[in-house]
Amino acid sequence: MPNSTAFEHLKELHEKYARHDLRGMWQRDGSSSPKLQPRLWPWQEVAPLLDESLRTVRLPEDTDQRVIGLAAPNFSSGAVYVSYQLLNPGEKVPSHRHTPAQMRFIIQGTGAYTTSDGERMFMEPGDLLVQPNWSWHGTANIGEGPIYWLDIQDRNLVNYLGAFRRELWPNDEVQPTVHPENYYSKVAGGLRPVKSAGASQILPPTHYKWNDTLKAVQELTETAAVNPYDGLMFEYTNPSTGGHTLPTLSAQIQLLQPSQKTREHRHTGITMYFVVKGQGTTTVTGSTTIEWRERDCFMLPPFQWHSHQNSSMNERAILFTVSDRPALEALGLYHEEGR
Repeated sequence: MPNSTAFEHLKELHEKYARHDLRGMWQRDGSSSPKLQPRLWPWQEVAPLLDESLRTVRLPEDTDQRVIGLAAPNFSSGAVYVSYQLLNPGEKVPSHRHTPAQMRFIIQGTGAYTTSDGERMFMEPGDLLVQPNWSWHGTANIGEGPIYWLDIQDRNLVNYLGAFRRELWPNDEVQPTVHPENYYSKVAGGLRPVKSAGASQILPPTHYKWNDTLKAVQELTETAAVNPYDGLMFEYTNPSTGGHTLPTLSAQIQLLQPSQKTREHRHTGITMYFVVKGQGTTTVTGSTTIEWRERDCFMLPPFQWHSHQNSSMNERAILFTVSDRPALEALGLYHEEGR
Protein backbone atom coordinates (compact mmCIF):
# COMPACT_ATOMS: atom_id res chain seq x y z
CA MET A 1 0.00 0.00 0.00
CA PRO A 2 1.22 3.58 -0.59
CA ASN A 3 2.85 5.34 2.37
CA SER A 4 1.08 8.02 4.42
CA THR A 5 2.47 10.88 2.32
CA ALA A 6 1.56 9.41 -1.07
CA PHE A 7 -1.76 11.26 -1.23
CA GLU A 8 -0.77 14.67 0.11
CA HIS A 9 -2.02 16.22 -3.11
CA LEU A 10 -5.46 14.72 -2.40
CA LYS A 11 -5.73 15.86 1.23
CA GLU A 12 -8.28 18.60 0.51
CA LEU A 13 -10.38 16.23 -1.61
CA HIS A 14 -10.33 13.58 1.15
CA GLU A 15 -11.56 16.14 3.67
CA LYS A 16 -14.49 16.91 1.40
CA TYR A 17 -15.18 13.18 1.06
CA ALA A 18 -15.29 12.86 4.85
CA ARG A 19 -17.87 15.61 5.21
CA HIS A 20 -20.18 13.64 2.92
CA ASP A 21 -19.38 10.14 4.28
CA LEU A 22 -17.47 9.15 1.17
CA ARG A 23 -14.18 7.26 0.86
CA GLY A 24 -11.96 6.46 -2.10
CA MET A 25 -10.88 2.85 -2.54
CA TRP A 26 -7.25 4.05 -2.59
CA GLN A 27 -7.69 5.41 0.96
CA ARG A 28 -7.67 1.94 2.52
CA ASP A 29 -4.78 1.66 4.96
CA GLY A 30 -4.35 -2.10 4.55
CA SER A 31 -5.42 -2.89 8.10
CA SER A 32 -8.17 -5.41 8.79
CA SER A 33 -10.10 -6.74 11.75
CA PRO A 34 -8.51 -9.63 13.70
CA LYS A 35 -8.81 -12.96 11.93
CA LEU A 36 -11.37 -15.42 13.25
CA GLN A 37 -9.57 -18.18 15.15
CA PRO A 38 -10.59 -21.79 15.88
CA ARG A 39 -12.31 -22.02 19.25
CA LEU A 40 -13.20 -24.81 21.69
CA TRP A 41 -15.91 -24.56 24.38
CA PRO A 42 -15.17 -27.53 26.72
CA TRP A 43 -18.30 -28.91 28.37
CA GLN A 44 -16.49 -29.37 31.69
CA GLU A 45 -15.92 -25.60 31.79
CA VAL A 46 -19.23 -24.49 30.27
CA ALA A 47 -21.58 -26.80 32.22
CA PRO A 48 -20.95 -25.15 35.65
CA LEU A 49 -21.71 -21.75 34.11
CA LEU A 50 -24.93 -23.04 32.59
CA ASP A 51 -25.95 -24.51 35.96
CA GLU A 52 -25.22 -21.17 37.64
CA SER A 53 -27.28 -19.42 34.99
CA LEU A 54 -30.22 -21.71 35.76
CA ARG A 55 -29.99 -20.68 39.42
CA THR A 56 -29.45 -16.95 39.03
CA VAL A 57 -30.97 -15.71 35.73
CA ARG A 58 -34.72 -15.44 36.34
CA LEU A 59 -37.51 -15.99 33.84
CA PRO A 60 -39.32 -13.79 33.04
CA GLU A 61 -38.02 -11.14 35.48
CA ASP A 62 -34.52 -10.85 33.96
CA THR A 63 -35.15 -12.01 30.40
CA ASP A 64 -37.74 -13.82 28.32
CA GLN A 65 -35.21 -16.47 27.22
CA ARG A 66 -32.16 -17.82 29.07
CA VAL A 67 -29.81 -17.78 26.09
CA ILE A 68 -26.00 -17.82 26.40
CA GLY A 69 -24.29 -17.23 23.06
CA LEU A 70 -20.97 -18.58 21.85
CA ALA A 71 -19.23 -15.24 21.44
CA ALA A 72 -15.72 -15.75 20.07
CA PRO A 73 -14.13 -12.55 18.68
CA ASN A 74 -15.36 -11.89 15.13
CA PHE A 75 -17.72 -14.89 15.27
CA SER A 76 -20.46 -12.61 13.94
CA SER A 77 -18.75 -12.61 10.55
CA GLY A 78 -20.49 -15.85 9.44
CA ALA A 79 -24.11 -16.86 9.00
CA VAL A 80 -24.07 -19.38 11.87
CA TYR A 81 -25.09 -18.12 15.31
CA VAL A 82 -24.94 -20.70 18.12
CA SER A 83 -26.01 -20.44 21.75
CA TYR A 84 -27.04 -22.56 24.71
CA GLN A 85 -30.61 -22.28 25.96
CA LEU A 86 -31.84 -23.52 29.33
CA LEU A 87 -35.18 -24.04 31.06
CA ASN A 88 -35.91 -25.02 34.64
CA PRO A 89 -38.94 -27.18 35.46
CA GLY A 90 -42.12 -25.12 35.26
CA GLU A 91 -40.60 -22.43 33.06
CA LYS A 92 -41.70 -21.49 29.57
CA VAL A 93 -40.64 -19.42 26.58
CA PRO A 94 -43.75 -17.73 25.11
CA SER A 95 -44.39 -18.44 21.46
CA HIS A 96 -42.85 -16.08 18.95
CA ARG A 97 -41.60 -16.06 15.39
CA HIS A 98 -38.76 -14.27 13.64
CA THR A 99 -37.11 -14.03 10.27
CA PRO A 100 -33.95 -15.92 11.30
CA ALA A 101 -34.37 -19.67 10.78
CA GLN A 102 -33.61 -21.79 13.81
CA MET A 103 -32.55 -25.28 14.82
CA ARG A 104 -32.46 -26.89 18.28
CA PHE A 105 -30.22 -29.82 19.14
CA ILE A 106 -31.12 -31.23 22.55
CA ILE A 107 -28.16 -31.80 24.88
CA GLN A 108 -29.70 -32.94 28.16
CA GLY A 109 -33.06 -33.31 29.89
CA THR A 110 -36.53 -34.62 29.16
CA GLY A 111 -40.10 -33.51 29.77
CA ALA A 112 -40.01 -30.27 27.79
CA TYR A 113 -41.78 -29.62 24.51
CA THR A 114 -41.73 -27.04 21.77
CA THR A 115 -44.98 -26.18 20.02
CA SER A 116 -44.00 -25.54 16.40
CA ASP A 117 -46.74 -24.00 14.26
CA GLY A 118 -49.37 -25.79 16.32
CA GLU A 119 -47.69 -29.20 16.73
CA ARG A 120 -46.34 -30.18 20.16
CA MET A 121 -42.89 -31.76 19.82
CA PHE A 122 -41.42 -33.33 22.95
CA MET A 123 -37.67 -32.86 23.15
CA GLU A 124 -35.30 -35.75 23.93
CA PRO A 125 -31.48 -35.75 24.00
CA GLY A 126 -30.12 -35.95 20.46
CA ASP A 127 -33.33 -34.70 18.84
CA LEU A 128 -33.08 -31.95 16.24
CA LEU A 129 -35.99 -29.51 15.89
CA VAL A 130 -36.00 -27.24 12.86
CA GLN A 131 -38.08 -24.06 12.76
CA PRO A 132 -37.83 -22.34 9.36
CA ASN A 133 -37.98 -18.57 9.28
CA TRP A 134 -41.23 -16.95 10.38
CA SER A 135 -42.63 -20.14 11.94
CA TRP A 136 -44.22 -19.94 15.39
CA HIS A 137 -42.43 -21.73 18.25
CA GLY A 138 -42.69 -21.67 22.03
CA THR A 139 -41.37 -24.01 24.72
CA ALA A 140 -42.54 -25.25 28.12
CA ASN A 141 -40.71 -27.52 30.55
CA ILE A 142 -43.26 -29.74 32.30
CA GLY A 143 -40.62 -32.27 33.33
CA GLU A 144 -38.93 -32.78 36.70
CA GLY A 145 -35.48 -31.46 35.77
CA PRO A 146 -33.84 -28.74 33.67
CA ILE A 147 -33.33 -29.05 29.94
CA TYR A 148 -30.38 -27.82 27.88
CA TRP A 149 -30.19 -27.42 24.13
CA LEU A 150 -28.12 -25.78 21.42
CA ASP A 151 -29.83 -23.01 19.49
CA ILE A 152 -28.53 -22.52 15.95
CA GLN A 153 -29.72 -19.60 13.84
CA ASP A 154 -28.78 -17.75 10.66
CA ARG A 155 -29.30 -14.54 12.66
CA ASN A 156 -25.96 -12.99 11.64
CA LEU A 157 -26.82 -13.25 7.96
CA VAL A 158 -30.37 -11.95 8.46
CA ASN A 159 -29.08 -8.99 10.48
CA TYR A 160 -26.44 -8.21 7.86
CA LEU A 161 -29.15 -8.13 5.18
CA GLY A 162 -31.30 -5.82 7.30
CA ALA A 163 -34.15 -8.34 7.32
CA PHE A 164 -34.67 -9.05 11.03
CA ARG A 165 -38.28 -9.06 12.24
CA ARG A 166 -39.89 -10.62 15.32
CA GLU A 167 -43.48 -11.08 16.46
CA LEU A 168 -44.86 -12.32 19.81
CA TRP A 169 -47.83 -14.62 20.44
CA PRO A 170 -50.66 -12.83 22.30
CA ASN A 171 -50.54 -12.65 26.10
CA ASP A 172 -47.07 -14.23 26.41
CA GLU A 173 -48.50 -17.73 26.05
CA VAL A 174 -47.24 -20.86 24.33
CA GLN A 175 -49.19 -21.42 21.13
CA PRO A 176 -52.02 -23.94 21.62
CA THR A 177 -51.64 -27.39 20.12
CA VAL A 178 -53.87 -27.71 17.05
CA HIS A 179 -52.15 -30.56 15.20
CA PRO A 180 -51.50 -34.17 16.29
CA GLU A 181 -48.03 -35.59 16.86
CA ASN A 182 -45.99 -36.09 13.67
CA TYR A 183 -48.45 -33.93 11.70
CA TYR A 184 -45.76 -32.05 9.79
CA SER A 185 -43.73 -35.16 9.07
CA LYS A 186 -46.83 -36.57 7.35
CA VAL A 187 -47.64 -33.30 5.58
CA ALA A 188 -44.09 -33.18 4.22
CA GLY A 189 -44.46 -36.69 2.81
CA GLY A 190 -45.87 -37.79 -0.54
CA LEU A 191 -49.51 -36.85 0.21
CA ARG A 192 -50.17 -33.23 1.14
CA PRO A 193 -53.20 -30.95 1.47
CA VAL A 194 -53.84 -28.89 -1.67
CA LYS A 195 -52.75 -25.29 -1.17
CA SER A 196 -55.02 -22.44 -2.08
CA ALA A 197 -53.83 -19.69 -4.37
CA GLY A 198 -51.51 -17.33 -2.56
CA ALA A 199 -50.90 -19.79 0.28
CA SER A 200 -47.79 -19.32 2.40
CA GLN A 201 -44.55 -20.75 0.99
CA ILE A 202 -42.97 -20.97 4.45
CA LEU A 203 -41.43 -24.39 5.05
CA PRO A 204 -43.03 -26.51 7.79
CA PRO A 205 -41.15 -27.29 11.02
CA THR A 206 -39.40 -30.65 11.26
CA HIS A 207 -38.65 -32.94 14.22
CA TYR A 208 -35.77 -35.36 13.68
CA LYS A 209 -35.91 -37.80 16.61
CA TRP A 210 -32.58 -39.16 17.78
CA ASN A 211 -33.69 -42.79 17.83
CA ASP A 212 -34.81 -42.50 14.20
CA THR A 213 -31.61 -40.69 13.24
CA LEU A 214 -29.40 -43.29 14.91
CA LYS A 215 -31.30 -46.13 13.27
CA ALA A 216 -30.97 -44.54 9.83
CA VAL A 217 -27.26 -43.92 10.38
CA GLN A 218 -26.73 -47.55 11.39
CA GLU A 219 -28.44 -48.77 8.23
CA LEU A 220 -26.73 -46.32 5.89
CA THR A 221 -23.25 -46.90 7.35
CA GLU A 222 -23.11 -50.34 5.74
CA THR A 223 -23.25 -48.94 2.20
CA ALA A 224 -22.25 -45.27 2.48
CA ALA A 225 -18.98 -44.15 0.90
CA VAL A 226 -16.34 -42.86 3.31
CA ASN A 227 -15.36 -39.25 2.73
CA PRO A 228 -11.54 -39.05 3.02
CA TYR A 229 -11.82 -35.62 4.68
CA ASP A 230 -14.80 -36.08 7.03
CA GLY A 231 -15.36 -39.82 7.50
CA LEU A 232 -19.02 -40.74 7.14
CA MET A 233 -21.37 -37.76 6.72
CA PHE A 234 -25.17 -37.79 6.79
CA GLU A 235 -27.20 -34.64 6.21
CA TYR A 236 -30.55 -33.89 7.85
CA THR A 237 -32.39 -33.52 4.55
CA ASN A 238 -35.38 -31.21 4.39
CA PRO A 239 -38.39 -33.50 3.80
CA SER A 240 -40.29 -30.81 1.91
CA THR A 241 -37.57 -29.95 -0.60
CA GLY A 242 -35.20 -32.92 -0.55
CA GLY A 243 -32.38 -30.39 -0.21
CA HIS A 244 -30.35 -28.94 2.63
CA THR A 245 -31.79 -28.77 6.14
CA LEU A 246 -32.59 -25.07 5.63
CA PRO A 247 -32.02 -22.67 2.73
CA THR A 248 -29.14 -21.11 4.66
CA LEU A 249 -27.87 -23.85 7.02
CA SER A 250 -26.93 -27.51 6.76
CA ALA A 251 -27.00 -29.89 9.75
CA GLN A 252 -25.14 -33.18 9.56
CA ILE A 253 -24.11 -36.22 11.58
CA GLN A 254 -20.43 -37.09 11.17
CA LEU A 255 -18.99 -40.50 12.12
CA LEU A 256 -15.33 -41.24 12.70
CA GLN A 257 -14.50 -44.91 13.08
CA PRO A 258 -12.10 -46.08 15.82
CA SER A 259 -8.59 -44.60 15.31
CA GLN A 260 -9.68 -43.05 12.01
CA LYS A 261 -7.65 -40.07 10.81
CA THR A 262 -8.94 -37.99 7.90
CA ARG A 263 -7.01 -36.14 5.24
CA GLU A 264 -6.73 -32.35 5.26
CA HIS A 265 -9.15 -30.13 3.40
CA ARG A 266 -10.52 -26.61 3.57
CA HIS A 267 -13.67 -24.86 2.42
CA THR A 268 -15.42 -21.53 2.52
CA GLY A 269 -17.93 -20.98 5.32
CA ILE A 270 -17.95 -21.51 9.09
CA THR A 271 -18.53 -24.95 10.61
CA MET A 272 -19.71 -25.60 14.18
CA TYR A 273 -19.29 -28.99 15.87
CA PHE A 274 -20.98 -30.55 18.90
CA VAL A 275 -19.52 -33.82 20.16
CA VAL A 276 -22.40 -36.25 20.67
CA LYS A 277 -20.17 -39.19 21.58
CA GLY A 278 -16.48 -40.01 21.78
CA GLN A 279 -13.26 -38.06 21.84
CA GLY A 280 -10.64 -37.00 19.36
CA THR A 281 -8.59 -34.17 17.90
CA THR A 282 -8.99 -31.68 15.07
CA THR A 283 -5.80 -30.18 13.67
CA VAL A 284 -6.13 -26.75 12.02
CA THR A 285 -3.56 -25.23 9.63
CA GLY A 286 -1.12 -27.92 10.72
CA SER A 287 -0.27 -26.22 14.01
CA THR A 288 -3.40 -25.75 16.14
CA THR A 289 -4.79 -28.90 17.75
CA ILE A 290 -8.26 -28.96 19.30
CA GLU A 291 -8.76 -31.85 21.72
CA TRP A 292 -12.46 -32.59 22.04
CA ARG A 293 -14.63 -34.94 24.02
CA GLU A 294 -18.33 -35.59 24.65
CA ARG A 295 -20.55 -32.47 24.74
CA ASP A 296 -17.76 -30.09 23.77
CA CYS A 297 -18.45 -27.45 21.10
CA PHE A 298 -15.84 -26.19 18.69
CA MET A 299 -15.75 -23.88 15.71
CA LEU A 300 -13.62 -23.84 12.57
CA PRO A 301 -13.22 -20.56 10.65
CA PRO A 302 -13.61 -20.41 6.87
CA PHE A 303 -10.98 -21.76 4.49
CA GLN A 304 -8.51 -23.17 6.99
CA TRP A 305 -6.87 -26.54 6.42
CA HIS A 306 -8.11 -29.09 8.94
CA SER A 307 -8.26 -32.82 9.64
CA HIS A 308 -9.93 -34.99 12.30
CA GLN A 309 -8.82 -38.01 14.27
CA ASN A 310 -10.75 -40.35 16.56
CA SER A 311 -8.62 -40.92 19.68
CA SER A 312 -10.37 -44.15 20.65
CA MET A 313 -9.18 -47.51 19.35
CA ASN A 314 -12.52 -49.15 20.18
CA GLU A 315 -15.37 -46.63 19.96
CA ARG A 316 -16.57 -44.51 17.07
CA ALA A 317 -16.96 -40.75 17.49
CA ILE A 318 -20.23 -39.02 16.59
CA LEU A 319 -20.27 -35.30 15.80
CA PHE A 320 -23.24 -33.04 15.11
CA THR A 321 -22.13 -30.34 12.67
CA VAL A 322 -23.72 -27.18 11.27
CA SER A 323 -22.41 -25.01 8.45
CA ASP A 324 -23.60 -22.12 6.28
CA ARG A 325 -22.79 -24.03 3.09
CA PRO A 326 -26.32 -23.67 1.58
CA ALA A 327 -26.12 -19.88 1.74
CA LEU A 328 -22.71 -19.88 0.10
CA GLU A 329 -23.84 -22.32 -2.60
CA ALA A 330 -26.84 -20.12 -3.41
CA LEU A 331 -24.48 -17.18 -3.91
CA GLY A 332 -21.97 -19.19 -5.93
CA LEU A 333 -19.35 -18.74 -3.20
CA TYR A 334 -18.85 -22.27 -1.87
CA HIS A 335 -15.45 -23.77 -2.61
CA GLU A 336 -13.74 -26.86 -1.21
CA GLU A 337 -10.33 -28.41 -1.82
CA GLY A 338 -8.27 -31.19 -0.26
CA ARG A 339 -4.73 -32.37 -0.12
